[in-house]
Amino acid sequence: MQLSYLAYFCLMMTFGCLWIHRSAWLWGSFLALSFSLAIISCAVQPFSIVVAVLLFLLFFILKNPIAGGKRHFLTLTAILLAAALNYHWIPGFNNLKITESFYLNFDKPLYGLFPLIFLVTVCQTREDWIKVGLKAVPLILIFIFGLAALALGTGAIQWQIKLPSHFLLRIVSNLFLVVIPEEAFFRGFLQREFATQIGKGLLGKTVGVVGASLVFTLFHLTWTSSPAMLGLVFVAGIIYGLIYEISGLLEGSIICHFGVNLLHMLFFTYHAE
Repeated sequence: MQLSYLAYFCLMMTFGCLWIHRSAWLWGSFLALSFSLAIISCAVQPFSIVVAVLLFLLFFILKNPIAGGKRHFLTLTAILLAAALNYHWIPGFNNLKITESFYLNFDKPLYGLFPLIFLVTVCQTREDWIKVGLKAVPLILIFIFGLAALALGTGAIQWQIKLPSHFLLRIVSNLFLVVIPEEAFFRGFLQREFATQIGKGLLGKTVGVVGASLVFTLFHLTWTSSPAMLGLVFVAGIIYGLIYEISGLLEGSIICHFGVNLLHMLFFTYHAE
């Protein structure tokens, strides 16, 4: 069990070190250590390495200026592979069960890791973070409270102030194993791909935001079957996409997404036990 937790910690560090020192040696070492510990502790099976290699090659190829049918095919392949990981269809992953409704997933974060490595520019300097504060934070505050008001007003959620079990583990894993991978894939990769493949201008940007949000919603079908909640997930996706589009900074959509999840866990009806 302890080795399993250490494997997940190393996987989180694989994401985190991309903001600390963007070196292939650093993130590669954490990723290799994470898989080694996960295999030893039976959190994953050796076959899982094949999936990681396929994702690595896929996004390594996509970072090149490939256009036309080949890029459409590669993008579709990325979506299908990500969906298979999201819905736990690929064997070889034994995700760690913490409670009946809380798991640490090793498979799902992988579809966001390699877009973050190869396709997304992240903040590296103090000036970059100042831009996040100036460009994204005002939008984040407006959108978070606007979304909460919409959710309460429609009756999709109700007030339920609480402190979920395993709170620190829950919020850290939510940031590194859920929010960052999802924003890297849906906004950093998919939104940009849809926009680029449609063309420049308002139409491309609109298709990028809406298309990525639609796929984002479909990926949450296992999280909820409520049409109202799925509608809110789609609206949330639009909000994250707009923040990314307006600010040009993935950190903006990450902070907003994490803020929404945190507020949901702490103050509203949520499957957190």
